[in-house]
Amino acid sequence: MAINLMMLWIELMILQAIVGYSFATANAFIGLYNIRDLNLMKGNFTVVRAHKRFGWTEIFLFYAITVQCIYMFSLHIVAKDPNLYQPSGIWTHAWIGGFISVLLVSTKFFFARWKKDEIYNYGWILGPIGYTGWTISFFTFLYNFYFVVNANGTFPFLFMPRTALWTGIIPFIIASALFLAVLYKMGSRKQGSKLRFETNQIAFVLHGITFGYEKFAKELIGMPALYRYVIPRTYEFIERMMTMSGFSIKELERMSLADAMDKFMKMASEIGMAEKIKIKWESEKSFTVESVNCSTARVRSVMNAEELENAICPWAIFAASIANKITGKELEFSPSEFNEIGAKTKLTILEKEE
Repeated sequence: MAINLMMLWIELMILQAIVGYSFATANAFIGLYNIRDLNLMKGNFTVVRAHKRFGWTEIFLFYAITVQCIYMFSLHIVAKDPNLYQPSGIWTHAWIGGFISVLLVSTKFFFARWKKDEIYNYGWILGPIGYTGWTISFFTFLYNFYFVVNANGTFPFLFMPRTALWTGIIPFIIASALFLAVLYKMGSRKQGSKLRFETNQIAFVLHGITFGYEKFAKELIGMPALYRYVIPRTYEFIERMMTMSGFSIKELERMSLADAMDKFMKMASEIGMAEKIKIKWESEKSFTVESVNCSTARVRSVMNAEELENAICPWAIFAASIANKITGKELEFSPSEFNEIGAKTKLTILEKEE
């Protein structure tokens, strides 16, 4: 019974490896598709969401397998297996396909999770590093299992491929299907967008306009006056743009400010303005507007740091326009903190002047 359970466990690990490597390969295909300029992924929510979901799936399975392999590694140590310390299939998979692969995959995971800006700057390096780790781990495992552990062909397969060739090919078949599904969904979305004014086109034009006039206005009248008087006066224009983008201003006016902001966050994602818009209240009078995977991020990829200095994120102006409409009060802006995929802006509701 114990032997059968062990065999079943090994097959389940093979299955995990196939699925994990399939998603890793599909993610590599997405990276290669955009390799000429990773900035093209900004604002393409179909690709970004698939890339993230594939990434989380592959990384979960990779570390799940790693934990199981560490346990098996400890069994070899306890048994004083000499194959761990001399060239062999076990030696190759344990030290090269194990420890080195974990180091490579973890390097990519660190940047993808905590240094997202670097993915767009150095993804052409970080992506292959992580995929190389997966590839080394997967194929040293194939060699170790099929040509060393099961060299005599006595393993009682239940549902997994009996040959290393098919086990090596299947992940590429699954990955191709996943990648083609992403391309199909992306094509369907583009086809549907032809029926209305393209949100990303609105975002691109709006971002260019706001940055253009901000640059000259702050030179003419200074930053305090720009934030206090000039930007808030764009509300009327912004309201028209919001209506074109799918927002119902009249519907928002009937809500409380908090409910209207919640609606704004949901609608922003639905119309493709950003993957997420996060609004957090710091007090009754001040709140922050943060855009994640913003549709205008691609615009900023062609701008330098000086052009972004003291600029305001357009979606913060959208939020301010809603707040102004509901409260009838002006809002004061702090300079937006921009990153590769979005921005964060603090707004303060001002009391009406007598």
